[in-house]
Amino acid sequence: MAKKNYDDLASTILSLVGGKENVAKAYHCITRLRFNVKDKGLVNVDELKNVKGVMGAQWSGDQLQIIVGQEVADIYSAVCRIGGFTEEKAIDENLDAPQRKFGIHTILEAMQAILMPVIPALAGAGMIKGLITIMTSYLGVDAASTLITVMTIAGDCAFYFLPFLVAWSASKRFNTSAALAICMAGVLLYPTMTAGNTAGADPMSLFGLPIPFPRYFGSTIPIILTVLVLSYVNRWVNKIIPNNLRIVFSSMLVLLIMTPLTLVVIGPLANYISKILVVIFNFLYNLSPLIAGAIVGGTRLFVVMTGMHLSLGAIAIGNLAEYGKDWLLPMNTMGTLALFGACLGVWVKAKKNENKQIGASTAISSFIGITEPGIYGIFLKFKNAMIATIIGGAIGGAIVGLFGGRATAYVNSCILSLPVFMTDGFWSVCVGMAVAAGVAFAIVMMLGVGEENDAAE
Repeated sequence: MAKKNYDDLASTILSLVGGKENVAKAYHCITRLRFNVKDKGLVNVDELKNVKGVMGAQWSGDQLQIIVGQEVADIYSAVCRIGGFTEEKAIDENLDAPQRKFGIHTILEAMQAILMPVIPALAGAGMIKGLITIMTSYLGVDAASTLITVMTIAGDCAFYFLPFLVAWSASKRFNTSAALAICMAGVLLYPTMTAGNTAGADPMSLFGLPIPFPRYFGSTIPIILTVLVLSYVNRWVNKIIPNNLRIVFSSMLVLLIMTPLTLVVIGPLANYISKILVVIFNFLYNLSPLIAGAIVGGTRLFVVMTGMHLSLGAIAIGNLAEYGKDWLLPMNTMGTLALFGACLGVWVKAKKNENKQIGASTAISSFIGITEPGIYGIFLKFKNAMIATIIGGAIGGAIVGLFGGRATAYVNSCILSLPVFMTDGFWSVCVGMAVAAGVAFAIVMMLGVGEENDAAE
């Protein structure tokens, strides 16, 4: 847009926001003019959207936002000059996002948002690893065959290169460059780092600061923290580098800052955090596997409702990376199978046709690991079904905990994940599943559905 047109556009915008007298405050961000107005009724949003040079207009609470693109700074200057306003510095675009206080809920919410897009890849790869176990252990397929080698590549790729997947997802959560985030995952998994870990090499030294060789492949917390710090560093660098130089020098500075920071501080610190979490959970498990199993299995659906199941997935992944096996996943599966039993009981016991249909559909979805329909259609709707699910899941989880059920890869918590549970305690997982579903089904059959308390009917 030519310089001479800024004044015309600014005058048009001011007239459509009710005149300069209606503006309490004017400022801007990266792409938008922002106005606090005295009388919203004087603003003509529809006309603003049709102005040449305006890409959109909307209300965000009591604030009027007019999208004008990359010329926003020049247009804003013209608005301030014509309106007689004091120019303000550009604000952070992220101020549009809801501001949350830092706390455990914020952390769990972030973990959930980051891990959710990654779970399908992990679940699919985990099932392949389970199939490999069946083929090599029970079907006589040669473990050294090309078929198993190719399947192993397919099954291991998502786990080994997990930091790349998490970097991509975390970059969206933290609103930063996906390309730079993936580069930082590459820093963690660079051959020098992985070779040092494999060889148990002594730390490198950078200006007297140690760079150790933790096990970053298959990890989540190191790259999440790295991308979080990257989001701040990237924004800071972009503020000090002129627009026409950013494409080269901004990324260069970010990489030069983040690489040593990640290798010396963030990565090792996050690795210790991961190990501490794994140690704490395993310590609690070792105190009483039976009680741990009962708690995990019985509370599974409450955990799902809060979104913490994906956050706890980081613990399961940490167990797999550290020990090659995990005890949380089979316990989680007990809660899922208990929900299946409760839904099945509602299907059989319910008198109202609508409840029977809900029971049938949610039983099928729960059986294959999709729990949300059962949670909101049965678990929260009928008190007896909730009691049945909690008791069934707790008993099933206690059996798995007591007799050492384990998972060898990350999978969804459902009966389709059986191949991954084929360890020495495999029989306990099978028995636990049957007991969890059977007990929940039996309780619903004995207590009834409780349709008389169904306010929706």
